[in-house]
Amino acid sequence: MQLRCPKCQSALKEGSQIHLCPNCNADLTKLLTPIETGIMTDGGLALLGGVTGLLFAIVLLVHVKEFRSLILIAIVVLGSSLSAWAKVKSLKAKERLAWERFWIIAFFASVGAFWTVLMGLSWIWAFVIAFLSGCVGYFLCRHSEKQWQKERMR
Repeated sequence: MQLRCPKCQSALKEGSQIHLCPNCNADLTKLLTPIETGIMTDGGLALLGGVTGLLFAIVLLVHVKEFRSLILIAIVVLGSSLSAWAKVKSLKAKERLAWERFWIIAFFASVGAFWTVLMGLSWIWAFVIAFLSGCVGYFLCRHSEKQWQKERMR
């Protein structure tokens, strides 16, 4: 089955790096991105970045006394959210996939680090569990990409 533009239904070349339809200039980024689901829209990606920043800010507040400031929390949360949203506007499909994968892995890592705060574990455990959680996020991204490729080839 060949990919078609959702707007004009013209056939697209397999493996092409285009992000705009050659016939009607429709945005094809969402069509060509494997992880694009309900949350991975532009706004959803900004939300994911903000939540990730908030969780990491909480971990920093607990483990590093020098960073205990509301201004730091605001900077981390707004900075991660705005960078996730602003960057995605200028990406091609392949770059967008890498950017989405980065934020998904960062989110899993932040959840792991936040869990260590809830359990009262030390900062060493926060690093270890954040790394392991990031690995879980990476493997979920890879699995999702393989599933998308299988469905796309039907």
